[in-house]
Amino acid sequence: MSEPRRLLVALAGTEDGSLAAQVAQVVGSGEPALVMTLLHVAESGPKELVGPDPALRRGLWPLPRRDAIERRLAEADDEEAAALLALWRDRLASAMPGASLELLVARGRPEQEIVAAAARLNVDAVILCARPRSGPTEPGPRSVGHVARFVLDHSPVPVLLVRRTG
Repeated sequence: MSEPRRLLVALAGTEDGSLAAQVAQVVGSGEPALVMTLLHVAESGPKELVGPDPALRRGLWPLPRRDAIERRLAEADDEEAAALLALWRDRLASAMPGASLELLVARGRPEQEIVAAAARLNVDAVILCARPRSGPTEPGPRSVGHVARFVLDHSPVPVLLVRRTG
């Protein structure tokens, strides 16, 4: 019996609802063996900008300790990631009933974590969506966001870039 195909699907939360159908159309229903790891990266950078500034907070004094703030922010990120991954697990399971789906949350810079996960998990390909654009898409390197550009340039495996339909 041959090894299953392994795909890494990077999810940011801005993906078009048709992603599951588009992926199923390209890779099939999951038969023979297909293992898809759904990855969401909780970006760590912006939290460093959030401080316990008294002018920005309401509530009792003294100010909460920094580790308590960071813990609450991490818990919120975990809840958001769990909800996002559960939603896409259900969508992909219905579009690709033969696929085995795994969930993974990473912390850090999305572009670096996606490339690192692709190498670490020994996947055959990475699937990600181009960020939604507000205007017309111009050809060339600016046709995708910085995360997709980095993954396209540094991925150790082929990348399937899915564009928003419509």
